[in-house]
Amino acid sequence: MLKETFLNKKHKELGAKFTEFGGWDMPVLYTSIIEEHNAVRTAAGIFDTSHMGTFIITGSNTAKFLDYVTISDMSGLPLHKARYSMLLNKEGGIKDDIIVYRFEDCYMMVVNAGNLEKDFKWLNENLIDNVQIKNISSEISLIALQGPKSVEIIPNIVEENVLLMKYFTCRDIKIKGLNSKIAKIARTGYTGEDGFEIFVSNNCAENIWSKMIELGAKPCGLGCRDTLRLESCMPLHGHEISEEINPIEAGFEKTVFWQKEFIGKSAIEKIKNNPSKKIIAFVCENSIARNGSELFINDKKIGYVTSGTFSPTFKKAIGLALVDAGIDESSEIKVKVYNSLRDVKVVQKPFYKRGK
Repeated sequence: MLKETFLNKKHKELGAKFTEFGGWDMPVLYTSIIEEHNAVRTAAGIFDTSHMGTFIITGSNTAKFLDYVTISDMSGLPLHKARYSMLLNKEGGIKDDIIVYRFEDCYMMVVNAGNLEKDFKWLNENLIDNVQIKNISSEISLIALQGPKSVEIIPNIVEENVLLMKYFTCRDIKIKGLNSKIAKIARTGYTGEDGFEIFVSNNCAENIWSKMIELGAKPCGLGCRDTLRLESCMPLHGHEISEEINPIEAGFEKTVFWQKEFIGKSAIEKIKNNPSKKIIAFVCENSIARNGSELFINDKKIGYVTSGTFSPTFKKAIGLALVDAGIDESSEIKVKVYNSLRDVKVVQKPFYKRGK
């Protein structure tokens, strides 16, 4: 049986169409993917991302523990900052990509919905003394307000002035007119736009969701969440990253803090300067190349598409692919779509980058 977020009833009232995602019954769209996508790019949209996993980590050795289980410098993470990172297996494959937030009294880690139980088990298997991990996922709802007009909506929701917050910062807040046991905000997102992600106790979620809609935010589903993240070349677990793909191949070497020890370090050190694969961005002529479509140069297979879609912003077919690292990107590359070969042009990542 699929799990439901606390806001599931609200989605049904809005006439959402649903899909299974990571074991959850999630809204894929309310009106249309293109309409919702454009709302986020030009105004404001809201997403129910409560299916994500949220862990609270405390104790005197928390920074040391996070240094060991992630690839990033967590002991150097300043107060009220967030950091994108990854958990690796011992062979260097990516168990999950995560965000770690540092608050006054704790660190918080957000993990992908489909990996929640696996990640929680892995973290506990590698736990050290004086560190405690609590899974608060079922106690909270996570609402993402995204888009350029999010700055006009958020002051009506929270008591504090959060407009001065910089990208990838976080803080504790109070919700206007509500008593939420847990209330945190981060200036983060998965769309390539400005925006905020709010972590609140479940009893406050429906009120905040409805208030944001009243203030002009458009409800958005997983469909446009995928087109938005793909235009911004943000990875999706099971596609651009997985336990069979390491952070070097996936293009995240800059995320690795080599000056410390961490799980999987010895494995990725061996290929640090000579990876066999890489992720490229491409535009496909006349057809959408979906996940799994094979790419060729002169009839030689060079890799496969990890994600592909129609870009509502650029009105063309775009995608990401995992290919042999040594290929000449200026070569004539073809992708196999429905038993016919289509031309592919490699382009610079990301497709979309918002203006300052």
